[in-house]
Amino acid sequence: MQLQKIVLCSIFAWPLFAETLQLQDALARALAQNRELLAARKNAEAARFNYRAAYANFFPQITAGVSYTQGNSATTAQLAALTGIYELYSASLGVSQNLFSGLADYYRIKQARASAELAEANYAQTAARVRYELLAAWAQWQFASAQQNLTREIRNRRQENARIIRLRFQSGNENKGSLLLAESYLAQAERDFSQSVRQKRTAEAELRRLLNLPAETEIMLEGEITLREPPENPDLATLAEKTPEYRQAQAQLLNAEATADAAIAPFFPTLNASGNVFRQGPTFFPQSDRWSVSVGISYPLFNGGRDYYTLKANRSSQEAAKKNCEAVRLARIARLEQALQNWRDAFEMAKVSQALLEASQVRAEIARRKYNNGLLSFDQWDIIENELINRQRAALEARYNQKLAQASWEQLTGEGL
Repeated sequence: MQLQKIVLCSIFAWPLFAETLQLQDALARALAQNRELLAARKNAEAARFNYRAAYANFFPQITAGVSYTQGNSATTAQLAALTGIYELYSASLGVSQNLFSGLADYYRIKQARASAELAEANYAQTAARVRYELLAAWAQWQFASAQQNLTREIRNRRQENARIIRLRFQSGNENKGSLLLAESYLAQAERDFSQSVRQKRTAEAELRRLLNLPAETEIMLEGEITLREPPENPDLATLAEKTPEYRQAQAQLLNAEATADAAIAPFFPTLNASGNVFRQGPTFFPQSDRWSVSVGISYPLFNGGRDYYTLKANRSSQEAAKKNCEAVRLARIARLEQALQNWRDAFEMAKVSQALLEASQVRAEIARRKYNNGLLSFDQWDIIENELINRQRAALEARYNQKLAQASWEQLTGEGL
């Protein structure tokens, strides 16, 4: 019975699903299935359809209708040449065309195009953010996995050190303080190992969210983020104008320009033409023909100054959009400069940390042999051991920071989309 309980517990503790992910496949999956990105894509599609719909006013509007009436209305009965109960059929076909609307229809197209471009820029911004979040979660998972391996090695190293010091203490060659310190180091290593396991679970939860995976899915990752050197002298002004944020500002400016220009339309007359063909009679299909053609022109003379002040307000909004567009461009240049410097700092720090780690590994091996042979005091050995562990952690963290800095640069520039 006890064995059955153990087996059942093991079965239910095992994840229902397990999935091994390659980096490029995960990026493609995020772009295709992330909920936020799907919503942004649908908004962009809606804006594109609205843009196409804005051209409808340049085409004639055609309507057709057929009706059947039964009754005893005297007026309608006279039309039907009947008395008492009658039946009346009618059919109509109408065509109308706006010939001139003060260019309002043209500016509606311009506004719809601006809305479509804004939706596309919003989608690009969301895609860049989702891509960065995925790369950050991927780097965090790999960092936690490497940290888990490192803390396991450190724990084993601390165990071995505690064993050596305990033997030397028992033989009278080491003091009690050194033994207690070594045991404290071992407890700290156990805590660091548990922390790395929790960090890995946190990264897995974030990856499941970004990839729209079930909560019970166990994730295994394969593939490293390709690290590269930062560019030497990039054209930040050109890159700034390609960022999603600047594209948003440009779309807002285009919309403000179209809105300001469209405010002129009420100051012009509007011209419309329409034609109708109508048939009515007591049998289907009615044969008597009636038709009409009309052309109308209208001009607003006065509406209390509303059109004038609307024009002034829209012109002010246009100027504000221009200033905002330039401010966004300058802000993007500054942000790119900062991100580039952070990337360079992280890249150089990773190289230096790796070199320091290699030197500390050599020193630690030499110090261990000296301490075992009684040629080095515990305090000196402890300093070198702690330096090695700190260098190992620093190198791991520097590589993680390098991945984040590179991903941040790619998010700002919109690379990889």
